[in-house]
Amino acid sequence: MLSPKKGTRKLFTKDLTFTRNYALLYEWQKCHRHETKGAVIMTSVVSPALPKIVGKALYLELVANPELDEDTLRSVIGWQSKGTKQILIFPEYQDDLGKVHEAVAMSRIVSEHTPRSQWDTSYLRHPKPLNTPEPEEKPAYYNDYFSAQTYTNEEWDTLPLLAKAESKNLAIELYLRSELVGTTYEGEGDDRITIAKQGWVVRDNKPFAVEITDEDYEDLHRKSKTPQAVIRRINKVRESISTFPNKLG
Repeated sequence: MLSPKKGTRKLFTKDLTFTRNYALLYEWQKCHRHETKGAVIMTSVVSPALPKIVGKALYLELVANPELDEDTLRSVIGWQSKGTKQILIFPEYQDDLGKVHEAVAMSRIVSEHTPRSQWDTSYLRHPKPLNTPEPEEKPAYYNDYFSAQTYTNEEWDTLPLLAKAESKNLAIELYLRSELVGTTYEGEGDDRITIAKQGWVVRDNKPFAVEITDEDYEDLHRKSKTPQAVIRRINKVRESISTFPNKLG
């Protein structure tokens, strides 16, 4: 505990001690005056900066498509068809220094066997428009979900704003396709073909958004870790939706 310097004792009377007047002592400690050889140094308590809300993240909670039978589901989305897939999309962000950080998507599947599954992180690049060939020109191995090429940095810098916006939207669309859609086989022998089916659907068709702060982006981009404050906000919103189960998986 600090003791009063010479010249400050006049703040206290004979009947007013530190222990009996804690409030006055606190104020004195918070902003006290030191006199040293003609120089005066003032010190004060500075409050830490509060997190700044900078946008919203999109949250989707997915369950197995109820329109598919169990065998098809197992083929399309694998053995965790009884689980819950979570997707969280952070938009592109420009920090206070002017640096632009790419959009980020995170996903995981929580189930009875993997209740504390780790999040997988994907950076959403800037894809070029899809150049889908005509049906009769498609090779047998063609897959338009993964055929998009991305812009180089030089190409991106010269694009008009509309083309950039379209590319960013396409990046999210392609990511969601890859997360919601899988492939399975139909037919037998020479007639067997690979087809795409939607294995996951949004629970109750209710995606929602949660606020994100500059501290969340600090965790995500600089520290490369899951922003736990965002997860807490998601859980709080989930609790307010009566049709969402309390437990995932």
